[in-house]
Amino acid sequence: MPDKKNILIIDDDQEVIDLLKDYLEVNGFDTTSFTDGLDALNYLKENLPDLVLTDLLLPGEHGINVVKQIKEKYFLPVIMMSSIYEEKELTHVMDDYFVEGFFQKPFELHALLKKVNEILNAK
Repeated sequence: MPDKKNILIIDDDQEVIDLLKDYLEVNGFDTTSFTDGLDALNYLKENLPDLVLTDLLLPGEHGINVVKQIKEKYFLPVIMMSSIYEEKELTHVMDDYFVEGFFQKPFELHALLKKVNEILNAK
């Protein structure tokens, strides 16, 4: 049996993290999570997940800076999510850093899972 893919979840709302962890783990993924952007970046210095799912409004380090650092240093696939920003506001970030996806909160969990599977099966 192949190893489970690991997804790093970064969100300042623990309820969102719990929901995403439960859903992704039931669907066959391992997850690691942080509520702070800086903590997540420190984790990445020694651990590389298969995909990063990050909110944009984060304590410690803003999510856009987190995305930029992940893409510049680790070249990992990233899905951004936000209840504050809309996709049209983030087009430049998504294009400049080749971000794989964006979900406006609240979003359909099944649609997120479909995108995660699409990205990870393409690797």
